[in-house]
Amino acid sequence: MQFSSAKIRNLELKNRWIMLVMHTGFAEGDALTEREYAFYEERAKGGAAAVTMVLGVNDAGALKKMYHADTLDGNSLKTLAERLHVYDCKLIVQLFHCGRNESRKNHGDKPLLAPSPVASPIFREEPQEMTEEDLLQTKADFAKAAAFCKENGVDAVEISASAGYLLSEFLSPITNLRTDKYGMGEDKGMTYPLEVLQAVRESVGDYPILMKVSGAQMLDGGYELTDTIVFCRKAEQEGFIDAITVTGGWHESPVEQISFYVSKGAYAPLAGAIKKYTSVPVIACNRIQDAETAERVLSKGLCDFVGSARAFLADAHYVEKLQKKEMFNHCQACNHCIMDVLKGKELHCAFCPEAGHEYMENQRRKIATRKEVLVIGGGPAGMYAAKKSAERGFLTTLVCKEDHLGGQLNLAKLPPRKEEIGTFVSYLEHTLKELGVNIILRKEVDVDFVMEKKPYFTVLAMGSEPIIPNLEGLETTTYQLAQNVLRMDDETLKKYGEGQIVIVGGSSLGLELAEFLMNKLPEAKIKILEANSRMGAELGAMARPLLNGLKKAGVQTMCDTRVTSFDGKKVMISIGNQPFFVTADHLILACGSKSVSSSEIAMALMDERLSYAVVGDADHVADVDEGLKSVFELFSRFYLA
Repeated sequence: MQFSSAKIRNLELKNRWIMLVMHTGFAEGDALTEREYAFYEERAKGGAAAVTMVLGVNDAGALKKMYHADTLDGNSLKTLAERLHVYDCKLIVQLFHCGRNESRKNHGDKPLLAPSPVASPIFREEPQEMTEEDLLQTKADFAKAAAFCKENGVDAVEISASAGYLLSEFLSPITNLRTDKYGMGEDKGMTYPLEVLQAVRESVGDYPILMKVSGAQMLDGGYELTDTIVFCRKAEQEGFIDAITVTGGWHESPVEQISFYVSKGAYAPLAGAIKKYTSVPVIACNRIQDAETAERVLSKGLCDFVGSARAFLADAHYVEKLQKKEMFNHCQACNHCIMDVLKGKELHCAFCPEAGHEYMENQRRKIATRKEVLVIGGGPAGMYAAKKSAERGFLTTLVCKEDHLGGQLNLAKLPPRKEEIGTFVSYLEHTLKELGVNIILRKEVDVDFVMEKKPYFTVLAMGSEPIIPNLEGLETTTYQLAQNVLRMDDETLKKYGEGQIVIVGGSSLGLELAEFLMNKLPEAKIKILEANSRMGAELGAMARPLLNGLKKAGVQTMCDTRVTSFDGKKVMISIGNQPFFVTADHLILACGSKSVSSSEIAMALMDERLSYAVVGDADHVADVDEGLKSVFELFSRFYLA
């Protein structure tokens, strides 16, 4: 069903897959650039029936580095539509107003406008309450922007009324405290959004208009699904809309929206409920990122189309590969993309550094050469380096000391909900074989091996190894490394079900190990000791659901707790310079990792004046995002041809 055609009003789409809107932050000047053309065009080539780009309706409504309708060159929009149409892909433009949802730093001198002066819990900036003049002007700007899109070849517009942005703020009793006709009266704040929709319809006439809504606000005291259904029914009955895109809650909702904490297709029932009470096509979204989930929600009648943004970010040819049943690069739902966008940074994918740089990749020709690139290390940075090298046309050899590829990702996939990380390893391994990379496993590379090959270029990607702290008493204390515990089978793990477990280290490794143990041994008693003031600081917003789950499971977390020494089962600690101890029947060290030294091989290469680079954890320990990015930047600099 997902590959059959269907219509929105009079617009025929070749399949049921719509690339949803993503704010890229790529805007430069007042016209789309080759960077944006190439980004969207690659997704059109990759099988999307339609792609959605965002456009601020005016300057005040646009986020940092977002185009807005007041100044965007219409010819550049027309060019984008024409380039997409070559691949039978339609262009949808989402008409957007951020409302209160941007930081003052990124919004600059522009006013943050909202129904009422209620600050966002994310950005903590009190907005200005919209005056009658603001309301009239903004409504006119929505209508003007819609007409602008129609005049410049856009196939449909989508009105943003979701996620906590301006129009959705009128629907919420939390953010709409007005006492005039646009307040929470009998129509529950729907008056102004409906007036905006009416103005848009009057400006474009017989033309497809989509509306994007949150199925529910998912905040205490906020609007509920029944309210959204009423709103959608009114908009449809008035003839204002031709399709409805249904997402989950707001960005500030404590309920996870798009991360791996959300099961696949979990919010499709919200779309299903709206579809039941309306007659226009409904697009379901949030965690619909594979063929099985798409087919399930479509065949159940929960929606007419499926929408995804990040699946297309991770693999531009996602739909084409689904249809051909080929391996693709899965979205890992890690939220790196959305966290950076909310900070005003450019859109990127942690597992696909090429995303947003297609215009650069398109300028590179494959080099006809017999020169060899040697990559030492079979972790994610090494595998990705081998991929980029082979794509550039070099004879590429990848050497890995283990009997399998993947490095640290083989551990990262073991905690609950992280198993899809294994698909990234499988995807890279499949790609390397297709590119003809020579893969050598179970080989410890030494200087002699490298000097015998004398490669044109060597990539040192030996990864990292666990840190073992130099603390008094540790040498006579029984302990395990977190990495080794993650590898244990269920039978070996049983002993951890009795007695007190103490994990030293509250970074992502320690927290995810605790979750792993609680999943295997629900009755386990676990304390986590962390020297810093925050657990999982490097996880950002993703720490919240993890810590909430551990708290619910009874795991005790102790911040600002420095381990000073060990004495048998006693772990000596310091809290505020006061000495204490905790008892550990099972001591596990999760103290992070350090780079594996590559200096011996590097020195030998320098002596022979052979070029090399150190990447990933071998350079400095970081997450997979930073590691892959370092490789992409290396090959962008080195092999620009």
